[in-house]
Amino acid sequence: MSARLALQICTYLMVVDGLAALALARLIEPAWWAVVVVVVAGSWWQEAVRARVAAVVRHQQLLALAALGFFALDLLYLADSLLDGFMHLLLFLFFYKLYTWRTLRDSRDLLLLSFFMLVGASTLTVSLGFLLILVLFLVLGTWAFLLHHVLSESERNAPDPAQALLECRQVVTLSLLGLSVAASFASFLFTALFFFVMPRLGQAVLPSKGQLGAMVSGFSDRVELGSFGTIQTDATIVMRVEFPEGPAVPQGFGTLRWRGVAFDRFNGREWSMSRPERRVIPRMFDRSTTVARGRGVGPVIIQEIDLEPIGTEVLFAAPRVLAITLSAGPVFVDSLGAVSSPVPQARLHYRVLSELEVPWPGPARALPEEERERHLQLPPLSPRIHELARELTRKSPDQWTAALRLRDYLHTTFRYSLDLKRASGLEPLEDFFFASRSGNCEYFAAGLAVMLRSLGIPARVVNGFQQGEWNPYGGYFLVRQRDAHSWVEAYFPERGWVSLDPSPRGEFDASWASSAAFQYLDAVRMRWHRYVVNWSFGDQIKASGSMRQAAVYWRRAVFDKALPVPGGKRGAVVGAVLAGVLVVAILVWRRSSTSTPSRSRRGLSFPLYEMMLRRLARLGLSPGRGETAREFCGRVAARLPQSRDAVLEITCAYEEVRFGGVALGGEQLARLGQLAERLTVAPAPASSAGPRG
Repeated sequence: MSARLALQICTYLMVVDGLAALALARLIEPAWWAVVVVVVAGSWWQEAVRARVAAVVRHQQLLALAALGFFALDLLYLADSLLDGFMHLLLFLFFYKLYTWRTLRDSRDLLLLSFFMLVGASTLTVSLGFLLILVLFLVLGTWAFLLHHVLSESERNAPDPAQALLECRQVVTLSLLGLSVAASFASFLFTALFFFVMPRLGQAVLPSKGQLGAMVSGFSDRVELGSFGTIQTDATIVMRVEFPEGPAVPQGFGTLRWRGVAFDRFNGREWSMSRPERRVIPRMFDRSTTVARGRGVGPVIIQEIDLEPIGTEVLFAAPRVLAITLSAGPVFVDSLGAVSSPVPQARLHYRVLSELEVPWPGPARALPEEERERHLQLPPLSPRIHELARELTRKSPDQWTAALRLRDYLHTTFRYSLDLKRASGLEPLEDFFFASRSGNCEYFAAGLAVMLRSLGIPARVVNGFQQGEWNPYGGYFLVRQRDAHSWVEAYFPERGWVSLDPSPRGEFDASWASSAAFQYLDAVRMRWHRYVVNWSFGDQIKASGSMRQAAVYWRRAVFDKALPVPGGKRGAVVGAVLAGVLVVAILVWRRSSTSTPSRSRRGLSFPLYEMMLRRLARLGLSPGRGETAREFCGRVAARLPQSRDAVLEITCAYEEVRFGGVALGGEQLARLGQLAERLTVAPAPASSAGPRG
């Protein structure tokens, strides 16, 4: 394979890599993928296409002005954003270069345009797939620039015969490919080190062009009964919840729910907030915000949550939220304790401190009268619902027992179903209680809240998510759209606000469990988000502190002997043996590489070339300092035209043996020897010394 063909193949691979980055960031819509593939594939035969285009388009300047005007219009009015407009312009330049590719400079321009594609895509995607695209770009880019350098240097410096030889020889060798891979690996290591060491000034909120969830109305300021109907069949990932301070197994948490938004007003068909106003929570110096004061009675857990964009401003967390740390954007809280941030189309990473719910050890504060009325409000409903609530709780000694009886009645008597067709023409709740006797979690929560309010117990409906699926490889809960859930919070003077879940829906359906391969891949994706996408200045400080502590520990363990060596004596022996084996391997490799002659030094490869150099030195021609064999060959050919072919043939044979490891045959060695002995003709009058600079 010639160097030009190798460069062309490598350039096209980088073209595909850049387009894949744009597709991953959704800067190229799926409907246009087939068109892009056809355009790129057609450009491989650009010579024939260019001839046809040149025959049709004769006014290139007019075409350029028309294109410039169109993209100005696209930037100002048509494109969704400036980035989309610039990407459209970039694609136009990209395809134009593909179909007008003639010189090495055009190849270089295509490589730079591919790089700009990666830069544009990197601002809109945090997918783990972008890492693979980036690694492939580093390998291909290094390989392409090596080939570009070889071709450009040969065009600039080599004489015509050498240029012809360069095109026909097997320049693309395994050694050159190995050098490219090694350089790519070194570049990747240096880039990774620079990424983790470079100071962070703050993490911006990253907007997403991804598709939002199928239905997210359950987390707005109002929700109609049954709005979770399609959400609960959607396996789209919503968030991942990690616990940096434990426990390390899901059994240590009990039953968790991720609270989102609460509603206190019901009109018979729809739940809403009577006071949707929110207040901004001031930030502390460490960017944390205090939401509520701890009661000091429940266990406190810390959650680190990666929330995908689902079109809602709500920040989910285990109740009761005490404090939250969000790197970017303000934090709001409403009168019902819902926390939010106005970035519904961004991936968010935040840290939450929550005090889990436990029975209040003593009398709680009484609700203010205005707040109590808010949570007892009811629209005109069928009298049968009130009668049913009173009948079920007739023998209850207190409100707490009455609430438990209502919860258990709904949990055991009614059927959970996603088929929300009404069995009659009644109002939704009346149909649920007396006709269909089935529904999703919203109907169960609304039914319990209405019956509690009819008994004078303040109650509200809460929307959020169930606990989700535990990932043992990453140590976190994976929460999906189908985990969307509704439950009730009721207030009791002796207990405070308590969660009651009347739905018979199981916490986690075993049939939904992911495969081990998916869980492992998602754990890798989680680490990518945690240690690359969300890498912050605080993480840098922690990492540097850990490295310093480890260095101090080893110094004291090895030199001061004040601490035990990690792993004990056995670990120290194993480490010493491994270090010794490594040293011996390095010494053996260095000795073999210096003492064992390689194929390039065997036979008469060096003696033949040295013979030619000695004979040329007698004629006053010697290689200059820093002058390559090919450059010296060109200078000798200019001074000795009659010996040009002999010098070129000996030089080419020397390069093949010295750098290509080619073994020369006996007849070829004999011929080269004869050519070297004939170099006795005096040179033409000129300065004899070569360049010495």
